[in-house]
Amino acid sequence: MIRYLMIGLVALAASAATPAWAKNYALLIGNAAYSLGPLDNPVNDANDFAKTLREIGFDARVITNQNKEAMMQAIRDFGERIKGNDGIALFYYAGHGVQVEGENYLLPVNESIRNEEEVKKNAVPANLVLRYMEDSKNRVNVVVLDACRNNPFLKTRSLKSRGLAPMDAPSGSLIAFSTAPGTEALDGSDRNGLYTKHLMANVKVPGLTVEQVFKRTREAVEIESERLAGRRQSPREESSLKGGDMYFVPPPAGKQTDDAAIELAYWNSIANSDSSADFESYLAQYPNGRFAELAKNRLQAMKSRQTLARSETRTADGGQTAAPAASAAPTPAFGQPPAAPTRLAAARPGGVYGSARKFSFSDDEGQATVKAAEFLSIGCRDMIRNKKVALQLDDRSGGGEVVRQSLEAKLKSIGVKLAANKAGADFVVRGKITAASGINRLVGINEVDLTADFTLLLKNGNAVASTSAYGSSFSGANRQQTVRALWDEKSEEVVGRLFGDYCSD
Repeated sequence: MIRYLMIGLVALAASAATPAWAKNYALLIGNAAYSLGPLDNPVNDANDFAKTLREIGFDARVITNQNKEAMMQAIRDFGERIKGNDGIALFYYAGHGVQVEGENYLLPVNESIRNEEEVKKNAVPANLVLRYMEDSKNRVNVVVLDACRNNPFLKTRSLKSRGLAPMDAPSGSLIAFSTAPGTEALDGSDRNGLYTKHLMANVKVPGLTVEQVFKRTREAVEIESERLAGRRQSPREESSLKGGDMYFVPPPAGKQTDDAAIELAYWNSIANSDSSADFESYLAQYPNGRFAELAKNRLQAMKSRQTLARSETRTADGGQTAAPAASAAPTPAFGQPPAAPTRLAAARPGGVYGSARKFSFSDDEGQATVKAAEFLSIGCRDMIRNKKVALQLDDRSGGGEVVRQSLEAKLKSIGVKLAANKAGADFVVRGKITAASGINRLVGINEVDLTADFTLLLKNGNAVASTSAYGSSFSGANRQQTVRALWDEKSEEVVGRLFGDYCSD
């Protein structure tokens, strides 16, 4: 399947941080609805990448499935917007792209393109984008093209070259390709293309230079492409960047950007994400990283929810199984006690519970709960002993004081003291806790699903560690008891991991 050519026109600031009066602009084009060789992901890629860029301060415009005139007008307007600007200008294209006589072209939709002459007449030359950006005198120009790699015209023998041709990056710019010139890229099996998925994950990591963003993206793509397809897709860049280090997201003031700090910043940037792509990208680059187990747990939880949702859909649509009486009851509003189904004892994760319809929820039965202190070395315990910790909880789980009491007990168990507020604290543990509560429609059993993200901060507000916790359990009528059981187990690991990671830095 065709993958896109991505030329990153990243003209990046010549200083470590973009001046306050400079502005970062981006134009993203995603074309997919081709009559010859339609694509799956370019529209998603353009929209999702634009969202990521906006989150890090870019003024980003997106157009999708456009003809040549619309593409040309958008590029002209982009050139006008960035004239005399002192920030970053980034152009991104996802869609079909081909080379003719050593020059690359971006293919519009709804245009007649059957041979080389029609490409020259009806497609947009990639070099034209570079010329508009150069003419603008913008300080940092990133020409980004992520164009299709699998030539849709090979079967017609009218355009025989695979992939894209190499391009020279003008002074002060960087051009990034999703795979080496002359080769083809994978389209990706999920919402986004393989290259764009990993680029989005890396571009928002604080403290990575522009070169590091693309280097780490290349490494992740190579690893995952070999796993998925048995062949290596190796992205390439042409760079003429100059001056000091430049960043999409500068490092926090005064913070050392060593490998450990970069990994922590990477994790913090995706910790609250609901996209599996972010966690796959993290694991590709940090297969044995500090947060690898958490990333695997997040992915497993997402896959489990997707599997359960598909099962429910098949049951509802196909009628293979008669629904029990309890499943016909409406799901109660969050925070309200669920209607009483068939009684099932409160279950901690690790129990095995089944129904008459041969559904079971299981994990390793009998595995002992890991105590918080087991994460901490003797030196670590000495380091944190008698330090004061304040809890800041955004608790939407319906657990009320249950969650707070559980966390406080675990904190005391590792030798720290509790502070009433952050003003008198050495550390702050900040947590966001949510829950879903209701009747599982597939099996007619009450269930509770808890999700929580925690960050450990110093008194100056700097984050030094983060972790996440997940718990699912079928329950009886006493939902509060189930929440308590879940948190008695999860709080041990939360507290242990936060301070264990702090001590290991």
